[in-house]
Amino acid sequence: MRNVIIETNVQYQLLDLKNYLIESQGDTKGLKTFKEIMSAIDNLGIFDSIGSNLKEKYNIDCPDNWYLLYVKMNYFIFSKNSDKIVILKMYNNREDFLFHLFGTEMRSQESIMYWGE
Repeated sequence: MRNVIIETNVQYQLLDLKNYLIESQGDTKGLKTFKEIMSAIDNLGIFDSIGSNLKEKYNIDCPDNWYLLYVKMNYFIFSKNSDKIVILKMYNNREDFLFHLFGTEMRSQESIMYWGE
């Protein structure tokens, strides 16, 4: 079992997410959703096969040990080492995380022209 370490910036994002979920879904459902997210993060230390390798999945230049976890409309970028998992970044599914991390545009030119973005 590996230790799961959450970078400070992601801890703040998770706190904001928790508050948002409680505000938008109510105490019971918001906390349930947040606990499911945290459980998925905790499972990274237990189950080795969770997550997709970023380099293999998107054919981008990044460290070999960087992985992606998608849970409850959020992307978590994490590094996987022999003794620990480090949650590096967190993005909402409305954000283009590949563009933020690597400057890689995943939208097609047709989509950009259609939406005027």
